[in-house]
Amino acid sequence: MEQIQNLLNQIAIISNKNAEILDATGGRFNMFRVCGIDHYENKHSAIIAEFLRTNGSHGLKEKFLECFVTMFCNDTMKQVFDCENASVDTERSVDDGRIDILIEDRNKHAIIVENKIYAGDQREQLKRYNNFAEREYGNGNYQIFYLTLWGDDASEHSGQEVDYTCISYQKDIIEWMEKCACIGMRLPMVRETIYQYINHLKSLTNQDMDAKSKEEIVQLLCKPENLDSAFSIIENADGIRYYIVNKIFLPKLTEICDELKLKNVSKECNHDTEFPCFRIVKESWNYFDIWFEFQSKKGLNGHLVYGIIAKNTEKVNLATYKELTNRFNGNYPPRFDVYNEFLPYSRWGKDAMKAITGEEMANIFKTKIEEILDITKDLDLDM
Repeated sequence: MEQIQNLLNQIAIISNKNAEILDATGGRFNMFRVCGIDHYENKHSAIIAEFLRTNGSHGLKEKFLECFVTMFCNDTMKQVFDCENASVDTERSVDDGRIDILIEDRNKHAIIVENKIYAGDQREQLKRYNNFAEREYGNGNYQIFYLTLWGDDASEHSGQEVDYTCISYQKDIIEWMEKCACIGMRLPMVRETIYQYINHLKSLTNQDMDAKSKEEIVQLLCKPENLDSAFSIIENADGIRYYIVNKIFLPKLTEICDELKLKNVSKECNHDTEFPCFRIVKESWNYFDIWFEFQSKKGLNGHLVYGIIAKNTEKVNLATYKELTNRFNGNYPPRFDVYNEFLPYSRWGKDAMKAITGEEMANIFKTKIEEILDITKDLDLDM
């Protein structure tokens, strides 16, 4: 244990040094975060679309779009897409939905980007966009991209049998932006704005530490005398998360429920748990509970949604359920669950763990629970 503690102390020194560098160089300053666009997908779509526009204010015409097509499009689209004569729209209304980013050339070729930061998929969302594209452009004349923070697949109900390409902010958009910064090197305002956005995306995807500091930590962990301790820490990473969730967060959630006259019936998560979920009971509700769930096949690395879940779907009043769906965003109507996306954290990463060990996550949960109670206060959920 002493060797592990010494190793942690050395890592802390490197981490603190990285923080000092950020402070000394102004590396923490970022107007994108100041303006509060962290989780607003339409804002990120607007930023990306502006870089892609041939008439964009960057003044580099089709250069950024050409770079995007070269990096991400399939061979067919690379050959046929006319970047020089392309238009870019955001929030384009189509059949029962809005396409986040739609890029069209004059020869009826199209690139569709569905942008997800923290929100879940709408029912058959990519299927509807694919149907629109087949009618509008014809098979083989378009490509659909599914853009998320981490490069996740679309949900089965949204993307099943749809040919789409996953790209991520974590890797792909950052790499594209880095190439764009090189393209715009001689334009200081454009270049520095790109670097600001890259830093913002790195912050959103937990990549705040600079490459030199990461290399120092890797070299430290790889020293022969540190390998046993390093792997002991790695092997207990899930245990750390489970302890924080079960022993630190659940008691806080119970206190919140007691204060709001609710009951926390959440079970402790363990290595057999597919994903952490939290069930909160309001005794007067016969057929619904309040529910928080980290949705992911990867367990602790999923998106957090919150809302109301049906206890007994056979007895749910359909009129009440329909009204609930109207009041929430209704991402999962066939399951009689009514969910909204949970914005501040999408993964059980460092920031989420820090928020849990402090008071931030508990305060967020309390706010969301109160929001649910307010949304449903005039509905009869005893039926």
